[in-house]
Amino acid sequence: MSAPRVSRESEPLPPHYRRNFNAILAGHALFGVAFTLIHPDSMLPAFVGQLTDSAPVIGLVNTIFRGGWLLPQLVVARLINDKPRKKPYMLAGTSGRLAFWVVALALWAGLARYPAAMLILSFTCVALFTVCDGVSGVAWFDIMARAIPPRRRGRVLGIGQAISGLVGIGEGALIGLVLNQRPFPDNYALVFTSASVLLILATVPLVLIREPPPENADSQSHDPVRGRWLKLLFANPAFRHLMVCRMLIGMMGLATPFYVKHADQVLRLPQGIIGDFVIAQTLAGVIASVVLGIVCERWGSRYVVCAGSAAAAAGPLFALAAHLAGGGWLVQAYPFVFLSLGIINSTWVMGFFNYLLEIAPEGMRPAYVGLGNTIMGTLTLVPVAGGWLLEATSYTVLFGVTAALVATGFLLTLGLKPPPRGTLAEVPS
Repeated sequence: MSAPRVSRESEPLPPHYRRNFNAILAGHALFGVAFTLIHPDSMLPAFVGQLTDSAPVIGLVNTIFRGGWLLPQLVVARLINDKPRKKPYMLAGTSGRLAFWVVALALWAGLARYPAAMLILSFTCVALFTVCDGVSGVAWFDIMARAIPPRRRGRVLGIGQAISGLVGIGEGALIGLVLNQRPFPDNYALVFTSASVLLILATVPLVLIREPPPENADSQSHDPVRGRWLKLLFANPAFRHLMVCRMLIGMMGLATPFYVKHADQVLRLPQGIIGDFVIAQTLAGVIASVVLGIVCERWGSRYVVCAGSAAAAAGPLFALAAHLAGGGWLVQAYPFVFLSLGIINSTWVMGFFNYLLEIAPEGMRPAYVGLGNTIMGTLTLVPVAGGWLLEATSYTVLFGVTAALVATGFLLTLGLKPPPRGTLAEVPS
């Protein structure tokens, strides 16, 4: 596919553009810094692994995290799609950020002496955090789409992710020191306390956003409550194609929760290497954010989607190769798996979500975001399925199946069409 360079000269700037640019940038960066400390691909599975050896239970971390964020979003979209102001819903959703204070306080209080109780509380708090953040996210995407023109979104998202990634490199080093030098559960209590403070700080820029006026849209004809949301899926080929790609790439969740377990129990890498994993993941996120931000701004979000999908396929392929090798440089280079995770995680918003916002009809972005994320919510049991697959077979089968599915998704991303320029996508009649 060709890659025509996109001009931004004709893009009108919405009201309060500079203020909103800075506020969205600051909130995005601070949230990214906090997210490094509670990441469902590394930190949370490692924490749960201290409380249980059950692979399905460890996989449940990712299931709850993804499912809590994705599944309720269609309901949220139905609620807020036609509301003239989305900011109150965005701010209301930030209340869930208090949940990790509860986890941290429980660890300081010694609840980890009772692993079952600690797991139940932790899963409950993770679910509360993700559901509330999903509510906030639907509104945030719509506000961001109105506040930042399409060809400037790569800039704000890329810079925000690069800043959080640079800080995350230092976080990774500190995580390694804390996990190695402090006993459990004090080490994770300190990590989650730090994350809680940062999540509160990340809320302040959201308060400072001045929401642009709503776009003109026929809310009566666009109302997803009236059953029209199914037509969005079946009548919009760009949306359908994108969702098939997202579903296949999302199958990476089969293996993601078990990379730390694999490194520890099979490859016999030291516990402190989790810090190296975080560094690799965040460093890759920094580089990817800068490079792919430029790609997004000049050529469009679909090229970001392709690059991220290729990285997603590389992760399980490398893990499979390291597992089969059993030693040598492949095992020592195992942080490459987390490097690939850093790249794909940097492309979800900049690539997949940005492309979705570009193909969505005006006035229908919350419905598209909510429907797309609810469809992705069907993958919430994938990490648990990965745990069952691992216990029933082997790491060879787990990594091989994951790599095959994700590679298929990558190949399909190569066929994504450019979003319409200068015109808006049509609403299916």
